[in-house]
Amino acid sequence: MVEKQHYFLPDSLSESPSSAAVSEAPLIQLRAVALTDFLDNEGLVLQLDDITLNQAKNHVWAESLQQQIHRGLRERINQQQQTLIVVGAQESAALSLSVEIDAFHGRHDGTAVTSGQWQLKNKQGELVALNRFSLDTELKQPGYPALVRALGQNLDKLAALIAKELKTLDLP
Repeated sequence: MVEKQHYFLPDSLSESPSSAAVSEAPLIQLRAVALTDFLDNEGLVLQLDDITLNQAKNHVWAESLQQQIHRGLRERINQQQQTLIVVGAQESAALSLSVEIDAFHGRHDGTAVTSGQWQLKNKQGELVALNRFSLDTELKQPGYPALVRALGQNLDKLAALIAKELKTLDLP
């Protein structure tokens, strides 16, 4: 019998900004991350060919993937920019960031894929920015640990894309 293996997404490798540098920055609320149905489960997902997805039974997330992505994005975006402070969904802010993930899995060719869209709205609910993303990272070796690390790298890339866009916007 095969034992279940539990995985956490890795932390970002970036340095955290000092608290003094961000203390006066405006807040942006990161709303709950929306996952497509096949990802909102316990097992890691592999795409076996162009049309077949397989959810692992013995290689599972140690906690909700939605919570891990939410926390990881919040920390990573804050590490990559100091113009705004990204806070959790329970705190109110002048801007809200929504992220929808429709791919966050491994592919048969040894690639970790992440795709979806993110949008930024102001307090009145008006759309400030809307962007799609599609990110790939080649696995450094076969296996689920390499897949989880590559998915973490995709999260790093997504946070960098969002942080870069936030720096270009004329925000309050």
